[in-house]
Amino acid sequence: MKRLINIILEYTGIFFLTVFCCISCKQTVREELHILIQNRTNDTVHVTLFPKEDIGGLYPVCFGCGGHKLTKFDIYPITFYDYDNVIFTTHDLDINPYILASKAFDSIHISFANKEDVIIKFAHESVTGYSENIFTENSTWYFEIVEGEEPTQFRKNPCIYHWYVFEILEDKIIF
Repeated sequence: MKRLINIILEYTGIFFLTVFCCISCKQTVREELHILIQNRTNDTVHVTLFPKEDIGGLYPVCFGCGGHKLTKFDIYPITFYDYDNVIFTTHDLDINPYILASKAFDSIHISFANKEDVIIKFAHESVTGYSENIFTENSTWYFEIVEGEEPTQFRKNPCIYHWYVFEILEDKIIF
């Protein structure tokens, strides 16, 4: 009888261990909304972000997360979208990109490597040097859904990124 109880306990333990492993291995898809700045000119652009929360040249890349990015960086003239150009992230998929930009930044300045006299300044109430303002409703954003994976120690977690891209275009620069 004691042997039968040990076998039942052993099989019960194996059953619960198997169920636990199956449940813990379940894949969940994480979705995020990202706003990006994309350089569509022939020149390298220097971006300076003025975030609402500045931590010595760094700012939080999302509300309440631990990730930080530099407030000054370059964007090279490329034709594809790059994760390094993400300026802010949220899990709120319903927020408009210009509202998210307004909540995260006070202003954004863009200058050019080979055109030192051209400076674009985006602020909440005005824009200088560009025909659109990244902070207003009538700004043009390109939308794309990007599927990816984020690796962990034991597996890769699927992610869906909702990318809103504000493009810096040569024909919208005001000299």
